[in-house]
Amino acid sequence: MIRHALFAVSLLAAGPALAQATTPEAAVDGYVAAQRDFDQAALTRLTAPDFVEISPVGEVDPRDKVIGFYAPDKKREAPPVTVTEKTVRRFGATAIVTIRLGYGPMGLRGVYVARADKDGWRLVSAQYTPIRTPKPA
Repeated sequence: MIRHALFAVSLLAAGPALAQATTPEAAVDGYVAAQRDFDQAALTRLTAPDFVEISPVGEVDPRDKVIGFYAPDKKREAPPVTVTEKTVRRFGATAIVTIRLGYGPMGLRGVYVARADKDGWRLVSAQYTPIRTPKPA
């Protein structure tokens, strides 16, 4: 019993990369953090095998391509990411999560579809739309 408790504590101490997403919003939060940190293991864990992403320029990327983009040797400095305007709509074992992502002066709207399975909530798709900056009048 003590061994199991110590194992559970060690999993919690290891951080979100080892924990299952227990809600759709936790899956999205973990996914955004994994992108920021170039954490391929977390991206793999948080996405379903049939995951696809539609980039801000309209490209459709399968899971392997998305995860490959976040290889540690490709990591570069980026402005801090802010997440605001989060909404979650659940439909049984499926949920749609929308957020606003801020990267310095640039903003994106992210739409994620999450599905619950035996491994917790995992993303099956993500789509990003740039938010235009209003032109001065």
